[in-house]
Amino acid sequence: MELGGNAPCMVEDLVPDLEGTMAKLVHKGFYQSGQSCIHMQRLYVKGGDPRQDDMSIWPKSSAATVEKSVNETVKAGTKLLVGGKRRGAFMEPMILEDAPFDTDAKKEEIFSPVILLYSYNDFKEAVKEANNTHYGLQASVFIHDLNKAFYAFEHIEAGGVCLNDSPSMRVDSQPYGGIKDSGIQREGVKYVMDDMLETKVLVMCNVGNVAMALPCHGLEIGGDRFRERVAVLGVCNHGLNLTADCFSSMYLQGPGS
Repeated sequence: MELGGNAPCMVEDLVPDLEGTMAKLVHKGFYQSGQSCIHMQRLYVKGGDPRQDDMSIWPKSSAATVEKSVNETVKAGTKLLVGGKRRGAFMEPMILEDAPFDTDAKKEEIFSPVILLYSYNDFKEAVKEANNTHYGLQASVFIHDLNKAFYAFEHIEAGGVCLNDSPSMRVDSQPYGGIKDSGIQREGVKYVMDDMLETKVLVMCNVGNVAMALPCHGLEIGGDRFRERVAVLGVCNHGLNLTADCFSSMYLQGPGS
């Protein structure tokens, strides 16, 4: 069962560069009008020193009249950096900065073309802040340091962590799903089949001696009687003709099977 999300993304490094990073962030922040369970909703950017010559992003703020939910967020102290106007059923992309935790924009899945922007200085504190939600579908980190990357993977509370891409990245074969209020179990062809089946284990000891007492020296595993997935463990084939009927690769064949 896949439910909602509130996907965070932390930009510790510009990978591969500013242009490439920004292209992914802008696209995944606003594509599908934000109506995606793994829409990048929260963006954490490492703070820079404005005295340094290589600073390329500077703080800015503005205010505008927006929809009721965003208005409430702005009234609570959030800065509306860009967008927010509505034309009929269409909402302009918007970026909100420093939304308080007790606002719906921060706590809930907003499901709109909205990005919440935050600044951080300490990477581990940013990971802790990324977990400050009752959702846990996917997250992402842009980073060069593999030690920090694996720290994020280990400590971020989400069903998946994407490195150097947005949290909206997904392929159909991956075990896609979340924790906390983002759902249970996993999608993906192999994994969803596992979740729909019960594993039934058959342990066979001295099967050769037992089977030799049968009218024929053949033992058939399968047929209409065996619709569950069967794991055959430690089959000792003492000259026994052992055959198995498999249904849609639902059987796990063990040693000697």
